[in-house]
Amino acid sequence: MPTLPASVMGPIRWLLAMLCLASLSAQAAIEVGTLPDELNLGPHVQLLEDAEREFDIEQLVARGDALAWQASRQETLNFSFSDSAWWVRLRIENQASTAVRRLLELAMPLHDYLDAYVVDEQGGIVSRWHSGDRRHFDSRPVAHRTFVLPVRVPVAASREVYLRLDTHDGLYDATPLSLMSDEGFLAKAQRELMAFSLYFGALLALLIYNLLLYVATRERSLLLYVAYLGSFFVLMFTARGFAFQHWWPAFPQFNNQLVPINIGLFAVTLAVFSNSFLNLREHAPGATRVILGVAGLCLLSSLPALLGHYAPVFRLMIPAAIVLSGLLLGVAAWRSWHHDTLARIYLVAWGVLLVGVALYFLRVAGVLPYNLVTEYAVQVGSGIEFLLLSLGLAWKINQFKNEKLAAERATLELQRSLNERLEIEVEQRTRELESANRRLTALARTDPLTGLLNRRQFHELVDEKLQVRRRSGQPLLFAVMDIDDFKLFNDTHGHQAGDEVLIQVSTLMLDHFRRAGDCLFRLGGEEFGILLEADSLSAGQHALERFRQALERLRIPHAGSSHGVVTGSFGLVYCSDCRRVPSAMALYRQADRAMYEAKERSRNRVVTRPMGGVENDA
Repeated sequence: MPTLPASVMGPIRWLLAMLCLASLSAQAAIEVGTLPDELNLGPHVQLLEDAEREFDIEQLVARGDALAWQASRQETLNFSFSDSAWWVRLRIENQASTAVRRLLELAMPLHDYLDAYVVDEQGGIVSRWHSGDRRHFDSRPVAHRTFVLPVRVPVAASREVYLRLDTHDGLYDATPLSLMSDEGFLAKAQRELMAFSLYFGALLALLIYNLLLYVATRERSLLLYVAYLGSFFVLMFTARGFAFQHWWPAFPQFNNQLVPINIGLFAVTLAVFSNSFLNLREHAPGATRVILGVAGLCLLSSLPALLGHYAPVFRLMIPAAIVLSGLLLGVAAWRSWHHDTLARIYLVAWGVLLVGVALYFLRVAGVLPYNLVTEYAVQVGSGIEFLLLSLGLAWKINQFKNEKLAAERATLELQRSLNERLEIEVEQRTRELESANRRLTALARTDPLTGLLNRRQFHELVDEKLQVRRRSGQPLLFAVMDIDDFKLFNDTHGHQAGDEVLIQVSTLMLDHFRRAGDCLFRLGGEEFGILLEADSLSAGQHALERFRQALERLRIPHAGSSHGVVTGSFGLVYCSDCRRVPSAMALYRQADRAMYEAKERSRNRVVTRPMGGVENDA
């Protein structure tokens, strides 16, 4: 075979090398048409370090792969202490037969600056957001404690998503990055809300319980425990993003200052409480001074945050916190070796918390997989810790009381009366807590905005109704109502006005559907469910028609609607034989089809559908 001359082989080798480099740098697209509920994007994105902060989105789009993009090998993005800005890029495509919307979540609530862009195939920017916890909370496209970005991909199209991550002064937090469907995000958000509601509710119940005990007993250890638990509660509520979302959404600077300041306060309250709990002034006075000194150092190191300096704060605070934890564990282990029951309780409580913290950070670092155990390990560990410490305080108080009874036998009757009064007050507070828990359970059944039953209750109640009607042979009527052109209303008037409309509609529903068997649900967004207590299809249709007219008579202006006011489309299903209905979901699907039939017929109407029959429209 003839050999090509060197003058020809040189350019060929160069061309092949460039093609190989281009193929390596090209970014594989993520197919989102068949995306599962949640995909961890950490290993699928590309990273670009912008040390001089010289790039903007137009430059990145124009220069493409000519820049030094690097494939990410991190399960969770973590830039630690860095003076650079960082760009994150991923490409998604939709091969499904319909357009899709996917939600991209940055699950770190304390990220300083986030600029996000969605770019189409022609390089045009179709969406952009500028958010972060140093900007007002209403800068977020989705009102959530973390950063959630909606990305829409048309049929047979692709989109590139660019994220610019930057910090105030070079301190990055580990940032889980995931892509999910609306259903997946809703399921995750509901799961997290339930878990955090139970967690913070339990902490608050412990705090109130021990505060009431302190009011009743004036035991100083209880007050120190309440201060310790209270600082931890505020710290976790802030670190998880709930405080910024619900308490001070218009004060991002204060939110950022509070985190390190509260860590310092937490260290001080921890040290003071531990000193009291373990009685260190008596058993180890030298260790007491060291522990309080390290805790004071943690508090002092947090003060520069008031002037806007954060990276130096954590460079000093993290080692101090580690030293403080080690000292407390060491002293507790030493006292446990000397058969101190309180020290053993303290050692077990802190051990459980540290295991939870270790599991969580190993998950953040990508060493352990994401699951319920690793995600909520800190919450479970801290909950167990505070419960054990509360039990230890109860044991300590009981021990002191026994010693006092043995030393003061002459006052036995007085002491007994005090104990009886304490037991009565504890029983009363316990009943109050049980009542609060029952109210919390009731809140979990309803939609917080409208007060109607939520989707979970829809499935439970309708399945129960179906079982009863199958046995009795009675008919069942169910309707789905959707507010017409509600997205246009939100786009025109804002989401706050949209929420007001949802409240007005739900209030009108409660006024109209008052029969004992009527059940009203908010199924999601602007969609409502109505379980009617009616004997016939015409009666149910008449009830819905009255409500439809009443809604139209509210005359809520809606410039984006062809009717000029807010209206609703209704799909009504009549089941004469409930044995033909397998589940609540099957009933919902029939009503939903009827509702979409109403929308196709110019909206603002009621379409009825007997189960398995033909449609009627009103």
